[in-house]
Amino acid sequence: AVPSLIIGYLAIEPMLFGQFFDRVIFVDASMHPAMSHLTHHFHEILHSPAGMALHGFFTLPFALALSGVVLSWFFYMKRPDIPAAIQAKCKVIYQVLENKYGFDAFNERVFAGGSRFIGNKFWQIGDVQLIDGAMVNGTANLVGKISAKVRHLQSGLIYHYAFAMIIGVFLFLTFFDKIN
Repeated sequence: AVPSLIIGYLAIEPMLFGQFFDRVIFVDASMHPAMSHLTHHFHEILHSPAGMALHGFFTLPFALALSGVVLSWFFYMKRPDIPAAIQAKCKVIYQVLENKYGFDAFNERVFAGGSRFIGNKFWQIGDVQLIDGAMVNGTANLVGKISAKVRHLQSGLIYHYAFAMIIGVFLFLTFFDKIN
């Protein structure tokens, strides 16, 4: 966070009001006067990046965030009986908020449950049946079946093997001749 603050302090003026983005972002000032309003506000009211940072401490969002921190400290550290009393008096609202309007349960059932279902089906069909079944085990079964048939062609005579090699080289050369 500290390097971001330092870089932001040093770079805000050249990036927003200098020529840093001139060759990248083109804004028609007559159609979009926001930058001229921002320039006026930054230079005439805030005067500097430090003034801009200090101005943030006097805005409504900062006051609301600070009041939330103070109220939380007060309710849970000094007077824990107050949240319990509010919870007891507003049971329906408390349950709706505790269940996050039911969105978490809906997301868990529909999106997460659906994603798990689809992932499980992809695993069963893609991995178990296709990859493991057809490709891995299917290849082993095919090799076993082919070798059971080809085994009868083996005679043990050298000239049969030499003839098979010549036929193989011929088919190999013919194949590469056709594709080129």
